[in-house]
Amino acid sequence: MLLSAEHISLNFGLKPLLDDVTLYLSQGDKVGLIGINGTGKSSFLRVLAGQQPPDQGSVTRDPNVQVCFLPQNPPMEAGATVLEQVFAGFSPDTRALLDYEAKAMLTRLGLTDFAQPVGTLSGGQRKRVALAAVLLHPADVLILDEPTNHLDIDTMAWLEGHLAGYKKTLLLVSHDRYFLDRVTNKTLDIEHQKAKLYQCAYTAY
Repeated sequence: MLLSAEHISLNFGLKPLLDDVTLYLSQGDKVGLIGINGTGKSSFLRVLAGQQPPDQGSVTRDPNVQVCFLPQNPPMEAGATVLEQVFAGFSPDTRALLDYEAKAMLTRLGLTDFAQPVGTLSGGQRKRVALAAVLLHPADVLILDEPTNHLDIDTMAWLEGHLAGYKKTLLLVSHDRYFLDRVTNKTLDIEHQKAKLYQCAYTAY
C-alpha cells in the first residue's frame, strides 16, 4: 500500500463535504476521481497530498513514497523564468541532467520561451508550466487536479499518451470522460459526502 486515507471527514465552513471516506492506493492504480462541482474533489486531493489536514481521519504513506501534486491553481514565483519555475526544488545536478527533457516537454506543451517571466504568463500557460514540473519529478504517486484544463487537442493527446504509459500510481480529476477511459483503470465517485471505488474506467462504471 503506497498511500492510505482512512475515515476522512472534511467540512467547508459549516457545510460537510466528505464523511467517513476511505481510499487505498497501490502500485499501478490509475484512479479517476469524479463527482459534480462542489462535492469536495479538489479538497480531497489536497488532503491526500498532505496540503490540507482533514477534520477527521488520517492519511498514511511510507516515508519513502514520493507524492507529487498538481493543484488547479499552482503557486508560482512571478519573477522566476519558465525554466526556473519548472526546476524549483531540484538540485543543480538534477537540473543539468534534466535540462534537455524539461525543454522538450515545455515545447510539447506549447511553451518555447524558457526565459519568459512567469508573471507574464496567462493562467493556461502557468498551468502548463506546473504540469511540466510535476511530470518531471520522480513520483510514486502522481495526483493531478484537472490536468487537461487549458490544453488544446494535440497537447491533450500527448498528455493522454504520456499518462497511459505511466508505470506508477495516478489519481486525477477530469471532466473529460474519454480522457478518463484512456488513462484510468479505476473510478472513485464522490456523491452525497460519500465515496465509492469501482474497479473499472469511466464508461464501464
